[in-house]
Amino acid sequence: MYELIQHLIAFKYACKINHWSTDDYALHLKFDRLTEEIDTWTDSIAESYFMARDMKKVFKPDLLNPKLINRDVVKMCESIISHLEELQQDDELDEGIKSILGDVEALFLDKLALAKLN
Repeated sequence: MYELIQHLIAFKYACKINHWSTDDYALHLKFDRLTEEIDTWTDSIAESYFMARDMKKVFKPDLLNPKLINRDVVKMCESIISHLEELQQDDELDEGIKSILGDVEALFLDKLALAKLN
């Protein structure tokens, strides 16, 4: 679950790098749209999984894993979707967390479609 949070933060960061690096206004807006709701869902996962289990100490200043950042946001979306699908198969996760993961997966399917638009 911690790795998922790392992926979500890396995705937002990659989108922001692309956002700040483009001169194309349409792409600028697209990268802004791709970051929408990331903070909300990251916070939801952190609170409902880690904080609810009194696992707050896992969060360190090096939470952003630079190795996960890829400016190809299509590939990042696909990687996050794959990771979400794996997590949802974990029988040890309660249904509430699985529901959140399903909602995040739906969000990333939409982000994937947006990321593929030229």
